[in-house]
Amino acid sequence: MNTGRDTTPHRQILPPTRIDDVAEALLALTREIWVLTDRQLMLEALLTRNGIDVSALDAMEPDEPMQARLTARRQLLIDNVLTALRVK
Repeated sequence: MNTGRDTTPHRQILPPTRIDDVAEALLALTREIWVLTDRQLMLEALLTRNGIDVSALDAMEPDEPMQARLTARRQLLIDNVLTALRVK
């Protein structure tokens, strides 16, 4: 029965003295998101300019090779954030 209380165990990934590392990681993540957003918008504009309906992207499901590629890129992004945090 859910009592509405948070039962997640308390954990501290980084001590408060590492706040600069957290900020650096946040900035690295923000830069990465912007690069991906910029590239996505440019790609969609190019596709539209060439007569391709980009609304089909919303319904597209990745096949196995594409899912493997997506998984690898997701892990690379996570690794880059962890590197900025210097988490070992």
